[in-house]
Amino acid sequence: MKNLIKAQIYQIMHTRVYFLVFFTLVLISGFFGASEYLNGADSLDEGQLLTASDLATRMQWLSVFATAGISFFASFICADDYFDKTANNELTSGRMRKQSYFARAALTIIICLIYEIIMIAVPLIVAAVLTGWGDSLPVSAVIKRFLLLLFPYFRFTCLFIMIAYIIKRPGFAFLADYMLINGIGLINSKDKSGVVMGMNTINNIMHFDEWHVFGLECEAKMVYLTQLDGGFIARCMIVSTLMGIAYLAIGYSYFHKDDLE
Repeated sequence: MKNLIKAQIYQIMHTRVYFLVFFTLVLISGFFGASEYLNGADSLDEGQLLTASDLATRMQWLSVFATAGISFFASFICADDYFDKTANNELTSGRMRKQSYFARAALTIIICLIYEIIMIAVPLIVAAVLTGWGDSLPVSAVIKRFLLLLFPYFRFTCLFIMIAYIIKRPGFAFLADYMLINGIGLINSKDKSGVVMGMNTINNIMHFDEWHVFGLECEAKMVYLTQLDGGFIARCMIVSTLMGIAYLAIGYSYFHKDDLE
């Protein structure tokens, strides 16, 4: 399986479209980090620039770009080899289906999770360089939240891998992922656990509860609550991991029986 992973890495490194999409999305996230600086004002206090810690409380929409990038990489890494019959050649040359499947799946998961970390880190770094970190949130609280995001994004990556192996056409798989995510976004979930729907999980992690402090002789100040409920954290980790494993198992079951035509 190690040789298959090396072959996939070689193929990715020599495919320009991966780098084009990657750097385009990262550039968009970087512009997002600079946007409030360019706008020049915070909605709370006119003329006050948003710091990086302020920006960390307003990044829910960035999950759309992160999920789109994960969908793209999962769809094309896992399904693109059906066009040139690379997957067929691997099996006819003596490779096991399990090796072929999990080599691509493992590499896809690693790439997508690294991409997710970069997408979140870049705007915060840009904002910190331009306006400083600020005092709205401690760095440790932001890091803990965004590391927890690895679990729902692992879940989504496995879902997109499964879809790619079922559809076997990268473009159509990417389109199906896009329609699925938009469909999920339209669902008004009443789930109190906050982890049944993947996008709800991401939004709950990226949301910081807030309240305002007013004083007679001082400006209004916004205070953010950084602690997440321990039960929610456990549910997020367990449900995301189990769902991801289930998606991988379903994808492998389909690939194991597929005639690859």
